[in-house]
Amino acid sequence: MKRYGTAIITTFALLSAILTGCGDKSNNDSIQPKPVNNSAVVYFSRVGNTDFADDVDVTTSASLNRENGELKGNAQLIAEWIADEVNTETVEIVTEEKYPENYDSTVDQAKNEQGDKARPKLKNSIDVKDLDTIWLVTPNWWYDLPMPVYTFFDEYDLSGKNIFVYVTHEGSGFSKIIDTIKDLEPDAQVVEVLSVKGGSVKDEEQKIRDKTKEMIK
Repeated sequence: MKRYGTAIITTFALLSAILTGCGDKSNNDSIQPKPVNNSAVVYFSRVGNTDFADDVDVTTSASLNRENGELKGNAQLIAEWIADEVNTETVEIVTEEKYPENYDSTVDQAKNEQGDKARPKLKNSIDVKDLDTIWLVTPNWWYDLPMPVYTFFDEYDLSGKNIFVYVTHEGSGFSKIIDTIKDLEPDAQVVEVLSVKGGSVKDEEQKIRDKTKEMIK
């Protein structure tokens, strides 16, 4: 009888441990981390990675904007709005080799880079060592991260940091981008924040600002 009682207690203890472990995992997946003071907005955009003509037409492009005479990409606009709400700086991922000015040519190059699993060399270095939170803004290219953003993740260890992700797209939303970032940075906390259609970015400023405020409450 004593042996039977011991077995029951042992079984109950094991079951409790299993349930507790499952509960912890569920909570870790569902709890949204809050950004802290040491943060920066890191973004990738065609503008800054392409030599555009001074008179480039922004009215027919879903990815180009002109603000007070300055050419800006969608990701840059979003990055600046986030930085304004968070009171932090923006840092652009810049490649050594420029992308073509022609949009279709850029699309083709992006597709080829993805097929080759290329890692375009970055021109600038980004100091992430003392950052607790990365606000990442990236376009969705061919249902995935642009390959220069892969380079960024390859070059920097973001273990223990929060990565809050915003995506611009033309109908494909986040696709597999969040899962990809989790694979690339398995020891970071990756949070899907907002996807915005490229042609609607300027109309979504308040929504983007409000969502960012929500993240830092």
